[in-house]
Amino acid sequence: MGIKSFISSIVARSMAKKLNSSTIKEEDITELLKQIRISLLDADVNLIVVKDLIKNIRTKSVGQMIPHGIDCQQFMLTIIKQELVTILGTNNVPIKYDGSPSIIMMVGLQGSGKTTTAAKIANFAKTKLNKKPLLVALDIYRPAAIDQLRTLAKQIDVDFFDKGAQKPNITAMEALEIAKTNGNNLIILDTAGRLQTNEELMNELDDIKHITHPDEILLVVDAMSGQDMINVAQEFNKKLDLTGFVITKLDSDARAGVILSISYMLKLPIKLTGTGERIGSLDVFYPERIANRIIGFGDIITLAEKASEVVDSSTTKKSLTRMFAGNMSLEDLLIMTQQIEKLGSLGSIVKMLPNIRQIQESNIELVEEKIKIWTILMNSMTAKERKNPNLFKKYPSRRERVIKGSGRKPEEFNKLINDWKKFKEQMENIGNDLKKGKNPFANFLK
Repeated sequence: MGIKSFISSIVARSMAKKLNSSTIKEEDITELLKQIRISLLDADVNLIVVKDLIKNIRTKSVGQMIPHGIDCQQFMLTIIKQELVTILGTNNVPIKYDGSPSIIMMVGLQGSGKTTTAAKIANFAKTKLNKKPLLVALDIYRPAAIDQLRTLAKQIDVDFFDKGAQKPNITAMEALEIAKTNGNNLIILDTAGRLQTNEELMNELDDIKHITHPDEILLVVDAMSGQDMINVAQEFNKKLDLTGFVITKLDSDARAGVILSISYMLKLPIKLTGTGERIGSLDVFYPERIANRIIGFGDIITLAEKASEVVDSSTTKKSLTRMFAGNMSLEDLLIMTQQIEKLGSLGSIVKMLPNIRQIQESNIELVEEKIKIWTILMNSMTAKERKNPNLFKKYPSRRERVIKGSGRKPEEFNKLINDWKKFKEQMENIGNDLKKGKNPFANFLK
């Protein structure tokens, strides 16, 4: 969606000519608004949202005098960003965790990522808020969902409760008692999903709601959903009085117009976003940060927060020191790929960086595939071999063993070694530039 189609490039193209005066006229932004409208509709943003956004941008800009020293493109980007923030919800609205216990009811359609999201929230609450969660499996129609939640609960080491095919409302009621016994101060109810809404489902959810009195009723929405999701959300909200949304799969190839539509249309906040299957890939939703990504300003704040939480700074620092000194090994390359993987998919990382319009989605996919192959090959090596890759040239049998053990092709092994040699030289050059007081990255983001 617009998260991939940067509005800053549209502004640059549409307002390339210098304005005849310091006051913005209707004709100055006609082409700009047309291109933004096309981009948003192509991203599957709701038509009402598009109309209101275009109208508000026009109202806020036409007749405005551009302050001296301010670039007209930057002036327009600021106005557009402000209107995007308004569409997205203006302020961050956090999840309520202050109940005794707090109860979160997860609802949504099948395939939206609801069960995984329930576990992600449990993990977040446990690790960041020192909560003791209880995950409750209420999807009796899809046994795999119960097994999945049980596995995830074990993975993150939190309490889990299910009663198999027992009626969900009874299981939910029993879960409240279990939580008291176990001292759980957070209960997360993973309810059944459907391919589409129906009366039976809604009545079942309504029963669970009235038995448990949840503090939060969160609708999990797949970022790849089309405009029909607005109607689905309205049905859920009419029956259950939703408290907010969780948008999942924002790292996918989705146009993701739903993120610019659902909050505005239902007047409910987006509270969280998910960017992958990893348990840690859950972000608190900040409208301004998402607006920055759509505009093309990136989201360095979120990226820095993620890095501070998951990256091993001590190990990374040691590796970088060796790499800048020209002593990069395959062990260092493996460490770097592991640290990057902790931050999420490469696509989600790239979207947080400013001014990366030149990076194509297909190129990102190629890089991700290459890193995957590297990792398989390097994990098939011994630590001694990774630290001294020259052993492969000296002892060809080691090379054959790695290729056979990894299941990869000889040419892929050769490509890894060649790429490593290039990176080693590049990192040494960067290190030399730093020693000389030069900025080796000066041209990187231009």
